Amino acid sequence: MKTKGMKKFSISVLFLGMCIFTNSTIAQKNSTEIPSSLQSLFGNLTLKVDTTSPPEDSFTKKIRIFRSERGLLSFDTVIKYQIESQQSNDTKRPKEFYPGLLGELQHGYASHLIENLLINLYRQCFTEKEVDQLVEFYKTSAGKKMMVNIMMITASAEPAIQQIVKETTDKMDRKMKTR
Repeated sequence: MKTKGMKKFSISVLFLGMCIFTNSTIAQKNSTEIPSSLQSLFGNLTLKVDTTSPPEDSFTKKIRIFRSERGLLSFDTVIKYQIESQQSNDTKRPKEFYPGLLGELQHGYASHLIENLLINLYRQCFTEKEVDQLVEFYKTSAGKKMMVNIMMITASAEPAIQQIVKETTDKMDRKMKTR
């Protein structure tokens, strides 16, 4: 039986995976509804996308601790992975563009906006007690193992999933043309 905290934890892991699979970035301040195809997983969850500075309180401090202890599950890892994926497919930009982009996203003003965004999203999704529980989970052997394996699983699955989606799309296109 899943508890409310475990459901939220599962949603955060799924959110991380979605970020990797879709190669999407959030660059606006508004409400973001979950795509209709994922509504059964998320219900009517709507998150306010907000890059303003969060309150400097104990809750924010705990979220920062939680984010810093996540190792391979950190958003920096996701950003680095996205940049590497984009770079390998980009023939228009010079090689030196991507290290500069990565530096800005990890250490520049964009990094500050991303940090604010993520803290504000965590504050919407979790209670302070749940963040405490997540910090404790990542200290366990299962939590540490998950940090290592979830990114490897996601990264390994991405090319295959993209290929399956492409092949299925092509198959559906052919079916539509024969009607």
